[in-house]
Amino acid sequence: MSVRNYIGDAKTCKEFHGEWSPSRNKCDISFIKKTIEVGPNADHALKNLSSLIGGMGVESTRGRDWVSNYYQDINLLYVNKGDTYAPTIVYDTKKDIWYIGTSWGNIVESDIKRFEI
Repeated sequence: MSVRNYIGDAKTCKEFHGEWSPSRNKCDISFIKKTIEVGPNADHALKNLSSLIGGMGVESTRGRDWVSNYYQDINLLYVNKGDTYAPTIVYDTKKDIWYIGTSWGNIVESDIKRFEI
C-alpha cells in the first residue's frame, strides 16, 4: 500500500485535519494514514474518512480491468465531495494506492483507456 499526498495549501490541509507546515509547504496527513492503516479494509477506512472530511459517503468508479473477485471491475473508491474535481480521498483498488487531496476526476482523466471515457 502506498499513500500519495496531493494537498498543496493550508486551507485544504485543515479540511483534511492535517497539520500545515509553512516552512516546508507541506501537509502532514498522519491522522489520515493512521485511519487507513487501522481500518479492516479500504471500504471501512473511506466510510470513516468521509464523515471526517465532510463527505457524502463513499462512491466507486468502474474500469475496464478486472481487479479481483471482491472488487470485480471497481477500479476506484472515493469519498464523494459533491464535485468530480473537488479534493478528496481516493483508493485505487487495482494499484493499491491511496490518493489524498486530489480528485477522482483527475485520476480518471489521466488514464482514459483504463476508465473507458
